[in-house]
Amino acid sequence: MSEHPVERFDSLLRDLLAWHLVEESPTEGWALRPDVAQRLQSLARLSRREDPSDVVYFSHTCSGCHSRGLTRLRDGHYLCDACQRAAELAAVATPLPPPEQGRPRRGVRDRVRKIAS
Repeated sequence: MSEHPVERFDSLLRDLLAWHLVEESPTEGWALRPDVAQRLQSLARLSRREDPSDVVYFSHTCSGCHSRGLTRLRDGHYLCDACQRAAELAAVATPLPPPEQGRPRRGVRDRVRKIAS
């Protein structure tokens, strides 16, 4: 959590409040409701995936088409499945630029030899 600023999670925190999934305690601060914590624990046992790209996000905006809906985290961007497939196809279909024609570039050693002789 220290990697990301807390502001990045504002939409998630608002959802926790809006859905009454957390409670404020005068002594302990904010905590998940007991039934929510129990459900979270059971889901964590069922989940065997640890890769963030396998996690599905429901309320993020796609970085490609800017639609809101089901996205996955790919290389630091939230992408819907259609934009992810398009990005993969573009990466495969993009040809490499042709090699530059002309004289080969000379390295530092060639210049030093020329000066020394």
